[in-house]
Amino acid sequence: MSVGGVSSTLLQNVTATATPGGLPKSQTVDQKQFLQLFIAQLQHQDPLSPLEPDQLTAQLAQFSQLEQLTGVNDRLDKLAGQSKDAGGAALLNLLGKKVSFDGSTLVVQSGKAPTVRYTVPEAADKVTATVRASDGTPVRVVELGAQGAGQHTFAFDGKGDLGTVLPDGSYHLEIAASKSGATTPTSLSLLTEATVDGVDLSSNPPALLVGGNTISFDQVRQVHEPGTGS
Repeated sequence: MSVGGVSSTLLQNVTATATPGGLPKSQTVDQKQFLQLFIAQLQHQDPLSPLEPDQLTAQLAQFSQLEQLTGVNDRLDKLAGQSKDAGGAALLNLLGKKVSFDGSTLVVQSGKAPTVRYTVPEAADKVTATVRASDGTPVRVVELGAQGAGQHTFAFDGKGDLGTVLPDGSYHLEIAASKSGATTPTSLSLLTEATVDGVDLSSNPPALLVGGNTISFDQVRQVHEPGTGS
């Protein structure tokens, strides 16, 4: 049986010549092997039925496109590796610094949780904090009363509705403000401030270890030097 005017036996012989040990298990052909096969194809084509020029051009174009795509993939892989290294190096500079990040994830450890900051856009008649378990079940609802416009803090005592200390773990925090007559409370943006304890370089992209949380750099809202206020 012939392939493009070249017998399958000839193709195997040429490939075996190009690579010691014969045809690779992956059945891949590099540039040198392709050129050897291409030349053999020209040498052994049927004189009465030679390859048309457009066939030759198509074969060369296909190999050229394959080489270009392979080169692009190699360069993208290198850039991705360099980007990860640079990102990890940048995060290392944050070690020991205080950062502010999304406070909706509340980490409770030994009955303690970091203080959460939030801003009430306008005076509210009622502000409510709701702590939920990972499955969404409310484990504590705290009525914070009426609050004026501005920045406030919420310090969770780590206890459930029955007054018992909650198991260590991550909980979801929601704080909403409402005015008399309003049908829908306004959910408020939450910020937690903690010190960067470490950097996880094994994750992709690298992540920060902060107060029991693992956060990506894009979650960081503010960075402070140790000992400075927010």
